[in-house]
Amino acid sequence: MDRLFGIIPAGGRGSRLAPYPGPKELFPIGWQPYAVNGEVHKRPKVVSQYIVEAMVRAGVRQVLMIVGEHKYDLLRYYGNGARFGTQLAYLFQEQPEGMVHAIDLAYPWIRGGHVVFGMPDTVIHPPDALARLLAAHRERGADVTLGLFTTNRPEKFGMVEVDAAGRVIAHVDKPKETALTLMWGCAAWTPSFTELVHEVRSRGRTHGRETVLGDAIDEALERGMSVGGLHFADGFYVDIGTYDELVEADSKIREAQR
Repeated sequence: MDRLFGIIPAGGRGSRLAPYPGPKELFPIGWQPYAVNGEVHKRPKVVSQYIVEAMVRAGVRQVLMIVGEHKYDLLRYYGNGARFGTQLAYLFQEQPEGMVHAIDLAYPWIRGGHVVFGMPDTVIHPPDALARLLAAHRERGADVTLGLFTTNRPEKFGMVEVDAAGRVIAHVDKPKETALTLMWGCAAWTPSFTELVHEVRSRGRTHGRETVLGDAIDEALERGMSVGGLHFADGFYVDIGTYDELVEADSKIREAQR
């Protein structure tokens, strides 16, 4: 069986939610059942728990979470991961140098393995999205498969075009104007894409700006690598980076939990 790792980059500072003092990954969104003295009660559920549970549901038993100096509460909440059905370890990102740098910190551990990737400050639905993504990824034999969601805010995301067979044929990062409606919000990939991310990171900044994961996706397409997409037409993806998005995420997940 493939060596399978989950990667969750949680090193950002969440400055758009200031003056909220804690890690945004521990912001409560929706609820979870919790047993107290033999009775089950509703308790708040932190937003990052959705991606952790989705990884466990996909069969991921080794998760690497990248944290920064303001994220020690994440260690206290998740511990070694046993309470969530996985083994969870932490990598320290000394400076907030972006997502590609965060992912590449895991390179010595994940090299040669397969990866499931998700963000800890988002809610993706349905709950089995990563399990379905990984199954499609393995079936197609792609180098990387992107989980796709419909959005009306293309300027915030990496937008893609797919053909009838589900192959990604174009990608543009945060376009100001576009007719594209599908954004990618999670991913599964093989060792070949891990090596590409490592190569892109080693080259440093791209066109004078911080390198983003979309740069690796663009290069994969340029090299003719197999890039697939799985559209969750029955799902949704919400980033909690701003107050309005927090409200939207809480509303959508509460509706889904009814």
